[in-house]
Amino acid sequence: MARSSIVLTLAFGAQSVWSFTAPFLRTSVPNQKQLFSAVAEEAPVEAQAEPKDATQPFVMTVTERARTVAKACISGTLGTACSNQEAAPFGSHVDFILDEKGWPVMLLNEYAMHTKNVEVDPRASLFAQMPSKAGEGQPVAAMERVTIMGEVVPVTDQDELFTLRATYSVTHQFATSLVESDKFKFVKLKPSRIFYSAGFGVNAQWIDMATYEDAVADPLALEQLALVNKINRESSSDLLALCTQFIPGLESGLYGVKCTGVDRLGMDLRGEAGDR
Repeated sequence: MARSSIVLTLAFGAQSVWSFTAPFLRTSVPNQKQLFSAVAEEAPVEAQAEPKDATQPFVMTVTERARTVAKACISGTLGTACSNQEAAPFGSHVDFILDEKGWPVMLLNEYAMHTKNVEVDPRASLFAQMPSKAGEGQPVAAMERVTIMGEVVPVTDQDELFTLRATYSVTHQFATSLVESDKFKFVKLKPSRIFYSAGFGVNAQWIDMATYEDAVADPLALEQLALVNKINRESSSDLLALCTQFIPGLESGLYGVKCTGVDRLGMDLRGEAGDR
């Protein structure tokens, strides 16, 4: 029998039960209740609405991945039109946070070149790439990244400014005193288009702006590598037992089960089956 590679997905289901899908692609199980009736009684059950689409994949959308990159990053390159060089592109470093809608919030010095540029032409773009800690051992070109294009707008609401002073200082502690200075102003980049790249030579596309503001970022993004390593190091036997328990016909002959990815929806497992 030829050896085959089996890809599984461990998802956090509607009843807090870990579920599997197999083989070869990450997708949903049409009838979770029937498939996991044996373990549902023992698992903690929380009252949740049934999913509208039972075949919806247990994967993050491209829009959610773009929102995740923007959320995980705290600095990037701001592209503005240089006001004294015939509107030539001008790139500069900026620190930022996201507001509740996913708009980048920046604290700009009134004397900075990019500030002078956006006062003349508010159009700008922000490039951000996942921090290296999220993919240690990978080349920089393999890291996910986004380019957010839009218009720089001032923040004028006093209640929002009060909140931003606190939240921005938590992320950027060096700015604790700067947020109170009249030389620095909070502005936002109001997105009009967003381009997402999953890395060098893989998926890259414009995202659906209609769903960006409601997209949920993955809180595990910066810890994924550490979690994968920990699971593989400490729970290899549990991964094998989990697979053989829920995948019919794999009670024997399955080996080398490894976790290859973790996100807020679950984890990906890969194993080998066969005698060669």
